[in-house]
Amino acid sequence: MWSDCEGRPRHCGESPPAYALRPLRLLIVAPFLPDPSAAHGGGSYVGTLCEALQHHAELGLVAHVRPDEMVHLRTRTWPYRYVAPVEAGERPRGAQRLAHQAHMLLRWGLLRQPLVAAKSNSPGMHFAVRKAVAEFAPDAALLELAQSAQFLPDLGNLPTILTDHEAGVPANTRTDLGAWADQRDRRLWRGYVQRYYPRASLLQAVTEEDARELAAMLGRAVEVRPPVVQVPEHPVARLGTPPRVLFFGSYRHDPNPEAAAIVARKILPRIRAVLPTAELWLAGPDSDRIAVLADLPGVCVVGFQPDLKAMLAQVRLVLTPMYSGGGFRMKSLSALAHGVPVVTNALGARGLRVPMPARVVAESYDDLAAAAVALLRDENAAAVAGRAAHAFAQQHLAPAAVAKLQIERVQALLAARQ
Repeated sequence: MWSDCEGRPRHCGESPPAYALRPLRLLIVAPFLPDPSAAHGGGSYVGTLCEALQHHAELGLVAHVRPDEMVHLRTRTWPYRYVAPVEAGERPRGAQRLAHQAHMLLRWGLLRQPLVAAKSNSPGMHFAVRKAVAEFAPDAALLELAQSAQFLPDLGNLPTILTDHEAGVPANTRTDLGAWADQRDRRLWRGYVQRYYPRASLLQAVTEEDARELAAMLGRAVEVRPPVVQVPEHPVARLGTPPRVLFFGSYRHDPNPEAAAIVARKILPRIRAVLPTAELWLAGPDSDRIAVLADLPGVCVVGFQPDLKAMLAQVRLVLTPMYSGGGFRMKSLSALAHGVPVVTNALGARGLRVPMPARVVAESYDDLAAAAVALLRDENAAAVAGRAAHAFAQQHLAPAAVAKLQIERVQALLAARQ
C-alpha cells in the first residue's frame, strides 16, 4: 500500500502516479528568464517564487533568454534541474529592426496575433516546450504571463496552471500605429484569451481585481496567487538621506515612462514649491526613453542600478503612482521589503493591502505631493514608516508561504487526475 499526495491510502492493485515515487517535477514556461535580480518586476517575481519552489519540487524551465543571460545560465547557480533556453536575440537595429517590425506586423495583421504574443511566438519555443515534456517528464506545468498561454497546446494532457499577470491584456501593448491599431490589438487580446485560456487546468491571477475580471470574461473560477519578494533580514539604514524620492522600473514597460513623466512634470514641482532642495531619482533599464526628463529641475535619471539595496538606502521614500496597466507593482513591494515607505495612488496600490504609515495612498497631484512632503520634512517619521514597511513585508511577502500555496494547488490537480 502507498499514500497519495493528500495521505489517502491506495491499494496494491492501483498504480501509483509518478509524483508518488519520485520528487514532484514542475515545468516552468515563461517569456523571459525568471531571475530574482531581474530589472523588471515579472522576472523578479517569478524568479523569487522559483527559488522557493525548488525546495518542494524539481524544476524545469523553458524560456526566451537574451544572449547576455545565456552567460549567466552557465556561470550562476539556478534552481532549475532542466533548462531549455530559447535565444531571444539582440534587439535589432537599423534595417534589421525595420525587417523585424515588418515581420511582427505581418503576424499581427494577417495572422491576427496580439503584438506582444507574436513577439513570444517563436518556433523554437514551441519545439522546446514539446521537447521538455518528453525529456524532463514533468508532472505539471506552470505557465507565466498571458503570452505563455499559446504554448498550452504543446503540453498535451499535462495538468497546467496558467498565471495571468495583467487580466489578459499586458500593459505594454502599444503598437505605435495609432489609436485604431491599439484598439484592434486589444480586441485581438480578448480573442486570444478566449482561445487559449480555457485550455489551462487552473487559472490564476496575481490580484483579486484581475481574478474577478478574468472570471467574468471566461465564466470560470480564477484563483489568486499573491505576490512575493525577497525580504532582507534588516531594513536599509536611511538616517541622513537627503530629501530625495525615487521612481524606478523598466521603461520598456509602457506604464512606467508614462508614470515617470507625470511624477517629474506634475508632482515634483509641487513638492519643490514647499521643499526647493527635493530631488527625484528615476532609475531602471531603458532609461533612454525618459532621457528628456533629466532636463527638468530636481530630476536625475540614474539609469539601471544593479544594487537595489544600495539605491534604496539613498532615498527617503518611493513615489510610484501609476496611470495604466494591471497586475501588482513589484517596485512598491521591493521598497517595502527594504524598509522604504511608499506613496502611490489606488492603481499603484492594487494587489496588496498595506496599512499606513508603510504606504500612503492618494489620488490628486496635490495630495500625492503633500504625502511625500510630510515624509521628506520629517526624517524620523520616514524612519518609523520604513520600519513598518519592513515588518509588513516580513509577515506577508515571504516566498515560502506562496510557494507552499502553489504546490498545494498542483497536488490538488494531480490528485483529481487520479
